[in-house]
Amino acid sequence: MSFFKKSLIILSLLSPLYAQAVSINQDSVRIYEANPLVKNSPELMQKRTAFVQAKEAIKNGDVDTALSLQKEYLKDYPLSIYIDYWYLAEDPSLSKYSQVKKFIKAKKQTELGEYLKNIYVDYLASLGEYKKVLELLDNKKPYADDANLSRKELKRQCRFYEASWQTSKAGDSAVAFASSLYQRMNSYPEECRNLMILWQQKGYLTNKTVMEKFEKAYISKRYKNLTINLADTLKNSKFASRVNTLMDLYDNPKSILTNTLPKNAEGRRAAVLAFKRYASLKPNEAADNFAEFVKLYRPSSTENLEIKQIIASNFLGRLSTPQQISWVDKNLPAVGWTDSLKEMRARRAIWNSEWENLYAIIDYLPESLKDDINWQYWKGRAAIEIGKTSQGKRILNKVAKDRSFFGFLAAQDLDLRMPFNHKRLSKSIHFPEGVAKNKAVRRFFELNALGDANASLEWREIAKTASDDEALLMADWALRNGHINYAISSIAIGKRWDALSYRFPIAYLDLYRKYAKAQNVSLSFLYGISRQESMLNPVVKSPAGAVGLMQLMPATARHVSKKNNWAYKGVSELVYPENNIRLGSAYIKDMLNRFDNNRILAAVAYNAGPGRVLRWASKDGKFRDSAMYVENIPFNETRKYVQNVLLYDAIYNKLLTGKEGVLLSSNELDYSY
Repeated sequence: MSFFKKSLIILSLLSPLYAQAVSINQDSVRIYEANPLVKNSPELMQKRTAFVQAKEAIKNGDVDTALSLQKEYLKDYPLSIYIDYWYLAEDPSLSKYSQVKKFIKAKKQTELGEYLKNIYVDYLASLGEYKKVLELLDNKKPYADDANLSRKELKRQCRFYEASWQTSKAGDSAVAFASSLYQRMNSYPEECRNLMILWQQKGYLTNKTVMEKFEKAYISKRYKNLTINLADTLKNSKFASRVNTLMDLYDNPKSILTNTLPKNAEGRRAAVLAFKRYASLKPNEAADNFAEFVKLYRPSSTENLEIKQIIASNFLGRLSTPQQISWVDKNLPAVGWTDSLKEMRARRAIWNSEWENLYAIIDYLPESLKDDINWQYWKGRAAIEIGKTSQGKRILNKVAKDRSFFGFLAAQDLDLRMPFNHKRLSKSIHFPEGVAKNKAVRRFFELNALGDANASLEWREIAKTASDDEALLMADWALRNGHINYAISSIAIGKRWDALSYRFPIAYLDLYRKYAKAQNVSLSFLYGISRQESMLNPVVKSPAGAVGLMQLMPATARHVSKKNNWAYKGVSELVYPENNIRLGSAYIKDMLNRFDNNRILAAVAYNAGPGRVLRWASKDGKFRDSAMYVENIPFNETRKYVQNVLLYDAIYNKLLTGKEGVLLSSNELDYSY
């Protein structure tokens, strides 16, 4: 398969460009959108035609023609770099290696350089040219081993360790990485295959290693098939007896309490694992029977602690009972709390108004957590609740300077102005003069003029490498020309968080106004939902099947259409902004009507379903305020979703009206959750 076919992001070829043969002497290249940095001229049209023809030539494997066109017509053309890239990438070879290094080192286009590096790292590894692989990687490990690597990053990390191992430079670190990979992952990218084969060939895939993975899978609720497969792998090992015993207990681990296993080391180990599984499946029963288990099998202090941690992680969920919390506090010493358990216990303290406990627990959190703005808010709030008023207000005053849900909430609590911190485009900098010298900008506009999908690659380059002034000018251009996704990405990629007008564009205003009025729903709330759901991209589709601006599921769209007697022809309609906003706003109105005009609950319903709103409500009659409820939303995704939607609502209200509203209404603040 050719490189053109494999590289979908970079080499997307739009069919209009290739509808007919292109002659160098004809101005036959279709111009999709004018380049504001240059004037069309016969010379420019000739260069564009030559570029398109060179691209087509490389696509068809005619590199010589492409290079000839480049040499004759494209020396000073901004897009000539793409011919260089395609020449090097399309047909990798050792003869091009020095040119590849030069291309990458020049950093004329950083993403192209990274793509080229990945191509040649894989190519050189396939040839066994491991010294050259390391050379391309600057003889440095790309990422920290404990980093949360994306699949793309993992591929490069694997190649580094493969090359290091093959050149005797990795040592124990390669072993440790591969061993960790085996324990953490059930499938690997193809680029990790050689590393894992090497690890296995050198004797590190032992029965002991497999057994370790088996034990982790065994106590989980989810990995039945993996557990069975690993058990089969171990059927002829020294662990076979233990594994067989455990598989006999798989569906009824509680039976070890009545049909006791041998009291030798092997039996005791099996009993510990079975009880861990029991604790995962039925934590309440396991807690009740824990003392009996200890008496029967006398687990070590470490095993004892591990079992208690499993029970605690189940007991500290959103719907914990006082008895479950009491069990954790009584049976699990604070030294045994993982960071996750600390956060869970803190949330239960919030839910139950245990302010003294909360104040102490937050101090016990690791620095990386307790410095988060939400925990700082709760530290200040807890301090006030226990009588440390001055300290609490000092903390909340600091929180109130942060543009976040809890920052805005702290500002509202203290009757302070919300910290919008809005950065606007400088009036002294103008388009296009202000961006004319930026090479990435010049390449973007040429690609955009030609209707070439690689324009998005150059936009990312602008976002990453441009000055703030250049990035904001480009974001402004994007909004004026209807490229909403470009405007938002230029801010997000460059982390220019204060440029609110471009982070939160006011798009499709007439449509949003129309349906906000029709449904009697807040305009800013509709924008807040849409911004969180789709970043105002009308054609985006989620892996789950949600579509368009307000990310409607097809079933929801059918339901709303039927309820309102609206014609609905299918999911293809949902990419049209008017259809999507009409249906989405009607559904939001339904959720608001159902949940007392409370945007917090409506947002929960929109993200997680209305049924969960009912399941997550207080059942003990105690009052919980809005902040306590939001912090105790069980799903991390939904918790963050609700915070973002309410924050974005407040920001859009400011941008739409010029006035500062409130984060939460009196109805939402006083509501008993």
